[in-house]
Amino acid sequence: MNKLELVEEYIRRADEIIESKNRTTAKEFTREVIAVFQSEIPKITSELTAYRFGGDQDDIKDTSTLRAMLFNYRTNIRRDDEIRKNDLEKLKLQQSILTINNTNHNEASSEANANAVVVVTVNHAIESINNLPENVLSKEEKESLEEKVAALELLTKSGDKEKASKKLGGILKYVADKGIEVGIALLPYLGEISKLLQGN
Repeated sequence: MNKLELVEEYIRRADEIIESKNRTTAKEFTREVIAVFQSEIPKITSELTAYRFGGDQDDIKDTSTLRAMLFNYRTNIRRDDEIRKNDLEKLKLQQSILTINNTNHNEASSEANANAVVVVTVNHAIESINNLPENVLSKEEKESLEEKVAALELLTKSGDKEKASKKLGGILKYVADKGIEVGIALLPYLGEISKLLQGN
């Protein structure tokens, strides 16, 4: 069981305790969660009634509070995982761009040809996106992907290689997450953009 699965299991148990309103189980749960997560969740006891001087102790309320903290902690784990995945995609993209060889020796001709190919490929890519079935990409996802492609094209034309490479990495990750049909629709376009960025 990985960390994320562990947190999700504790959230599930908290839901059961809150629903059952069993104070004895709630008190045991509170002690266990604090023992497991006190080094990872800052000030885990600060909002718990069991750790306040004065006032009534409410074990069910404490379980509910811990559930909220665990929910937030789970969100942080997912965000950190996403950042790591994005960083890995950026590294892969940088390696990919570095390995592309520009075989055209005439720079002016190369740039003109690359721009012409990209325009055609962008139009083809957008058409391919729109032709994908709804069970592959929803209407909202298609619109979002079209916006990403348009933004990449603008960044590439602006000459800002760093931002364009970052945007390209994000699109590559998105394509990888969505599957092979989306990849078939967009990889020719993304390959041309990679060549163009390398050529600049």
